[in-house]
Amino acid sequence: TGQKNTTENWWRTKAKYDYFFTKKFYGYLDGRYETDKIAELDRRVIVGGGGGYQWIESENMNFSTEAGLASLYEKYEDNTDSDTQLSAQLGYNFDMKLAEGIKLIHDLTYYPSTEQFSDYYLTSTGEIRAHFTENMFLNFKAILNYDKTPAVGAGTTDTKYLFGVGYSF
Repeated sequence: TGQKNTTENWWRTKAKYDYFFTKKFYGYLDGRYETDKIAELDRRVIVGGGGGYQWIESENMNFSTEAGLASLYEKYEDNTDSDTQLSAQLGYNFDMKLAEGIKLIHDLTYYPSTEQFSDYYLTSTGEIRAHFTENMFLNFKAILNYDKTPAVGAGTTDTKYLFGVGYSF
């Protein structure tokens, strides 16, 4: 028919630095950059920092929680106004060994606006990772993003499913 339909045009990069003050308590700085052409999101930039606590740290399971502040900037491609706001940054990180070389990984980060608590952004990732060498792995990942105030005409919830090959350092 000659008709073309784009169903996904998204990418995200993120970086994080942790510094442990004690065996359990740490400080962190992190940043994210994201674009989603289908959701008419030209860019979302999040820069934040705070403190975390490592509740469980073992060969088979890890669990930590974090709290801090972040600057969240969103610019949309349509007529929706761009927005910069200070938000809280609350989240957790969890991973668990399911079998030899297979791991479940889950994280969630919640960014409620400090000015209007009902305005928030939430992102969560769930992953099954199977190592076939010490550093290389296959994975299946589900990503859920929820934006309480998306671009005009865009949905609030976006779910992505990814299958990939990766390398861990």
